[in-house]
Amino acid sequence: MKKLLMVIAVLVGSLTWSPPCFALMRIVNVSREQAKELGMEIRSKLAGPDAVWVELEFKTDGKFKDFSHVSLEIGEGDKLLVGYAPLREKRSSSGSVVVSFMANGAYLDKITLRVVAGVLRNMVGYDIRVKEYVDLEKVH
Repeated sequence: MKKLLMVIAVLVGSLTWSPPCFALMRIVNVSREQAKELGMEIRSKLAGPDAVWVELEFKTDGKFKDFSHVSLEIGEGDKLLVGYAPLREKRSSSGSVVVSFMANGAYLDKITLRVVAGVLRNMVGYDIRVKEYVDLEKVH
C-alpha cells in the first residue's frame, strides 16, 4: 500500500511540476528617432587605423526600468554568426548604464547591440544596428 501511495504521489507530482518556460523575446528595431525618445546615446571615435570605439549610454528608467543586459550580436543578412555576447556594463552615479566595444569599421554593418529589458515572460530586446548610428567619415 505504501508503495502504491508513493507511486501515485510521484505521478501526481510529475504531472503538476513543469520546468521553467523560456518565452520568446519580442524584438524592436530602434531607429535614430526612437533611440532619442528612449534616452539612448550612441557615441563613436577612432581607435586605430581601421578600428572604431562604440559606446552606448542610457538611463535605467521608463522602458528600461527592468533592464537585464546588453548583448552584442553579429550577423550576415539573416544568418546569425555570434549571438548573446553580453557586454560588461558600467553604471554611473546618475543612474545610466554605459557599454562599449571596439570593432573594425568595415564590419559595423554586421553588428547589432541588443538592450534587453523586462521580466521572464515579458522581455523586449531593443536592437540597435550600429552602422545606422556610426558614420565612419565623421568619426574622429
